[in-house]
Amino acid sequence: MKTKLQFSLAITIVFLLLSGTAFLPIRVIAQEVKYVGMCNASAAVALDTKKFIVADDEDNILRIYDKNMTAKPLQTLSLSKLFPGEIQDGDDLEIDLEGAAVLGDKIFWIGSHSTSKKGKSRLARHRLFALQIKPDAGGEFVTTRVGKIYATLVADLEKDTRFKKYKIHEAKTIAPKDIGGLSIEGLAATPEGTLLIGFRNPLSEGKVENGRLVGGKALLVTLLNPLEVIGGKEARFDNPIDLDLDGYGIRSIESRNKNEYLIVAGPYHENLRTEGQKREESRLYLSSDKWSDKPRWLEKIKINDLNVEAAFFYPKDGEKYVQLLSDDGKSSCNNSFRSRAEMVETR
Repeated sequence: MKTKLQFSLAITIVFLLLSGTAFLPIRVIAQEVKYVGMCNASAAVALDTKKFIVADDEDNILRIYDKNMTAKPLQTLSLSKLFPGEIQDGDDLEIDLEGAAVLGDKIFWIGSHSTSKKGKSRLARHRLFALQIKPDAGGEFVTTRVGKIYATLVADLEKDTRFKKYKIHEAKTIAPKDIGGLSIEGLAATPEGTLLIGFRNPLSEGKVENGRLVGGKALLVTLLNPLEVIGGKEARFDNPIDLDLDGYGIRSIESRNKNEYLIVAGPYHENLRTEGQKREESRLYLSSDKWSDKPRWLEKIKINDLNVEAAFFYPKDGEKYVQLLSDDGKSSCNNSFRSRAEMVETR
């Protein structure tokens, strides 16, 4: 005998079939959750199907969370202890970590390479390094450094004439959210073993309207030999890539299904609502590895008020869902950051 619930469900299905609405696409609104223990989620990768590691751009500590346990991190990792004497804690010494990428059995991390908000030099932010993070028999994650810290990326790009139009020499002295400033916020691994370095700023081309650059293109740099670089060898780059993200810069870039990349794009500037200027909402784009093609804006996914700076896919779920993490800022975060999963269509 059918229960009342089964009977009700059967009637509902019949109604949908008769009305012709049973097969209409339905978008489920993703639920936000808050993870406690930090505010400024700025770079992250999955460690397994349930755990992820995340950076806070205001300190030099990495935190490991279980996606189903939001009250506190499972572990914290001090980078100053992993790199004694090379990474230090204190005022103006944060790396400003903004990107992470899994390459083989290593996780690469990159600092913003930017100045301070006021345009003062911050050499502590000039960092690209690699870690190995593996679980032990007791379920704890053991972390070891791999190779050396690469700290001359900006200088190496300055010397390469292919990057002349981006005015790196000038950009490195300009505040990161001003026109022509410099700020790295994305890092992704490729199947070929290279790293893609995504810039929020500077943008190329475009024009200035009402004090803001509009219509610029985002810079993507391919580091051809990341493993050699952390071994102390000279960096090699491919030709620069200009991405048309409708005037936005790169806030995060994640590899997906070997030849696809999910890009979180947002304004290069402070994005404050002022008289004559509206606040701009970040967007998600999907790109193939044919960089000459314009990435496709995923219009159905609304970022709303999330300040997404980190995104990643959990393994073994077909990379259908991207986990978005928000840098919610110290002033309003209440020692937590927001996160949301979104289903991502294929190209």
